[in-house]
Amino acid sequence: MKKIFIVNLLITLFFSLNVCAQLPTAQSIASNLKIGWNMGNTLEAICSATAWGGVATTQQLVNAVKAAGFNTVRLPCAWDCHATNGVIDPNWMATVKQSVDYFVNANMYVILNIHWDNGWLENNVTTAAQASVNAKQQNYWTQIANYFKGYNEHLLFASANEPNASDATGMSVLLSYHQTFVNAVRATGGNNSSRTLIIQGPQTNIGLTNTLMNTLPTDQIAGRMMVEVHYYEPYQFSLMTQDADWGKMFYYWGTGYHSATDVTRNSTWGEESYIDSSFNLMKTKFVDKGIPVIIGEFAAVKRTLSPPSDQTLHLASRQYFYRYVVSAAKSRGIIPYVWDINQGIYDRATATVLDQGILDAMNQGSGVAYMTFTNRASGLLIDGMGRTTNGTATGQWSNSGSNNQQWIMESMGRYIRLRNRATGIYIDGMYNYTNGAAAGQWSSSGSDAQQWLLQPSGTYYTISNKATGQYLDGIYRSANGSDLGQWSNSGSTAQQWTVGTVGHVQVTSSTAAAATGQAGTLTNDQGNGSLQLYPNPFKSTFSLTIDNPDSVKNIAIFDLAGKQVELIGHPDIANQMSIGASLNPGAYIVKIYGINRVQSFKVIKIN
Repeated sequence: MKKIFIVNLLITLFFSLNVCAQLPTAQSIASNLKIGWNMGNTLEAICSATAWGGVATTQQLVNAVKAAGFNTVRLPCAWDCHATNGVIDPNWMATVKQSVDYFVNANMYVILNIHWDNGWLENNVTTAAQASVNAKQQNYWTQIANYFKGYNEHLLFASANEPNASDATGMSVLLSYHQTFVNAVRATGGNNSSRTLIIQGPQTNIGLTNTLMNTLPTDQIAGRMMVEVHYYEPYQFSLMTQDADWGKMFYYWGTGYHSATDVTRNSTWGEESYIDSSFNLMKTKFVDKGIPVIIGEFAAVKRTLSPPSDQTLHLASRQYFYRYVVSAAKSRGIIPYVWDINQGIYDRATATVLDQGILDAMNQGSGVAYMTFTNRASGLLIDGMGRTTNGTATGQWSNSGSNNQQWIMESMGRYIRLRNRATGIYIDGMYNYTNGAAAGQWSSSGSDAQQWLLQPSGTYYTISNKATGQYLDGIYRSANGSDLGQWSNSGSTAQQWTVGTVGHVQVTSSTAAAATGQAGTLTNDQGNGSLQLYPNPFKSTFSLTIDNPDSVKNIAIFDLAGKQVELIGHPDIANQMSIGASLNPGAYIVKIYGINRVQSFKVIKIN
């Protein structure tokens, strides 16, 4: 009998230890986070999951968000209007759980919060409301935490959204709200004993957070807390939708992106150096002390302009803003989450991408996108030519789809470095001021000769060297293998480049075969198998044969304007597939997203 008792006791202790096993630290989780996406105006839409133009989560939407490069999402959520006598409606709990599960099952990280929720917390950061708000905070977080306590580290809880505190008294009250949140979650036990929790600075304003938030809540376990701020500056560029008597909307943001004619619409503050100094405050105050920081929301309104304002320049500067915010944040260990609503980046009902430029800009800023540079005059791409010796020339080659034509953009403030995917060597100006000199390549040196300024030139871009001011120039060469040149500013088409992001609208070497009606075959050097597409052109559907379907994450089809028109998620991918029945006659790009690379086919549907 004694033996049985001891065995039962050991079994009980064993399972207790497993239930209470510690989840990873906040720093460990933060190291896995890339860029984040907000499912805005949906679960926080008061009393309706589809108010404010929101659309409920679907598997297709999750697939599209993940395929774009996001691996973490923030789910703003309302609870109070879904509660009766303080008890949250179980049907609402199930609705929220469904969205959480979609993303967690896709191996993404999810932040679940109490959002504005009619302002019961956010608009009542006062001593008069402190007791009642804390009681409600305690009640709701106890219910939420209990409901989700079995989830692993991929689920994080956030105390609030944008709590309206602006002085030391308000900060003290806000700290009590956060302390109640921490205590309520921890008291539910299980994985919540070590789950990472996120607390918000006053108004989620960086300046106020730096000045006022000098103490964090007390926690029973170390290293499981993050801090959240938001970034919508300058207001005139990010959020302002009509002119006011105190100032006008900004249409153009950033060095090199100002208008020479529509000058009253240029940003006059809040540009690159402002972002750098703001993010440095959070790095010094929190990140350097082992406390991760997220920018829970950032965005800039997309405007439709008419002459004399410049729509093209506005869109280019907006993309630059997104790229710069992401780059500046990531380089300081801060994780940015873009604010998005239905019909913003996505049409959520169809999971269609509506703003590929913004997705590209964020991936470029995060350093996870491979880029191509195609010369306007010659059509040749900048090519590393497989050269690994310092001082060798950078070449040019017609579109081959090889890794030698793909470059990783590394942001250096407002400058960039371009590192070759195949060799790891950087494009280097070599401190050469001579017109016609070849652009070189060199392993990482950190010198100004490896830093370039990417600036718009209509719908194209110029690339000028920080050290010399010389521009990358195709020199009107059309021969494969010719050297990439450098030249002082000429304004010629040979100095203008189209910037592409691999995985979106770039056409690779399969295009020529596909366009002639032959089957296209691509062998993946990353072990993702081979692909065959036939017939091409096609009338009703085309067949896609995939040697290793487990290696394909999803398949997207784009029209030639770059708009995604169809998305096939991983669960529906098989060795043999029939695709294209819903497409109208015309030309399309089929993109197959593998584990380590993307492959493309151009297909033509005929009547």
